[in-house]
Amino acid sequence: MVAETNMSVAERRQTGTPSAKKKLRQTVASLTHAVTGSGRAYSFRRRRVVAALIVVVALVVAASTASWMHNALLHRGVMTGWMLMACLVMLIAIGVRRRIPVLPLGTMSTWTQVHLYTGLFAVGVFVLHVPAILNGQLIASGYLEGSLSVLFLIVSGSGVYGLIASRRLPWRMTHVGEQVRMDQIPWYREQIALAVDREIDALQHPAAIAVIGEFHRRYLSRYFDRRPTWVYLLAPSSLHRRRTLAGLVELNRYLEDEGVRTCNRISALVRRRDDLDYQYALQWRLRVWVMVHASFSILLVVMAVIHGILAMRFVES
Repeated sequence: MVAETNMSVAERRQTGTPSAKKKLRQTVASLTHAVTGSGRAYSFRRRRVVAALIVVVALVVAASTASWMHNALLHRGVMTGWMLMACLVMLIAIGVRRRIPVLPLGTMSTWTQVHLYTGLFAVGVFVLHVPAILNGQLIASGYLEGSLSVLFLIVSGSGVYGLIASRRLPWRMTHVGEQVRMDQIPWYREQIALAVDREIDALQHPAAIAVIGEFHRRYLSRYFDRRPTWVYLLAPSSLHRRRTLAGLVELNRYLEDEGVRTCNRISALVRRRDDLDYQYALQWRLRVWVMVHASFSILLVVMAVIHGILAMRFVES
């Protein structure tokens, strides 16, 4: 009877309502699981949320520290300046990582995420370092400080463009057929031009030879021999493709079956050539962005070092 009584008490304790401490632990565990995704695959969205929260918390801490230093009549610009310099060095490090992929320094995906959120943190610290920005003064006064402001805005703007381009341009390239490396595209262009010449040489019907041959001499040869212009590289357009295809369709009224089939095959080659030009323009844009962003970043670091040396001399004096 006593054992049964004891058992019933133990069972009642196990099935009873949990204590406040246990509830708190369960709540903390559920929040941690929801944010960090512990126990299951760490999704991209969850990583993004966690990284954004870390950046926000770090900026709040930096802003609080800068405000405290300002109230204590300390040089808050020294602290924010060193923070900016550390961010710039870390942002440059991804370029070094890109050039030594063999070393076990983490994946490029991880480095890209670190680069992205460090850049966001650097923008916030820059606002703390130059509080006049909150009043609409984007460019600081003075030659050196003004140049630094312009460089920082250029690097930040190119970084935002790179973030958008690196997401959208590869997706756009996957919708134009088989992807080809940029250095291989000129060879494929030559092969397409040779294929068109073979189609013209294979014609046997006199009317097809005269009509398609004349169109090739006047339009097709120029279309397949030309390289993409600067205007096309900056803003790809299908204008030349549509005009050429419309011209080939217009020839069908003067041709027999042999000529029509040849025009159809040439039209497919025109589409293939235009797809290659489109891929070339998108890949060229990505490469130019990397060059511009890296060059201005290095220049920004050099000028920031000079600015830091001069600023520390002024603080010490």
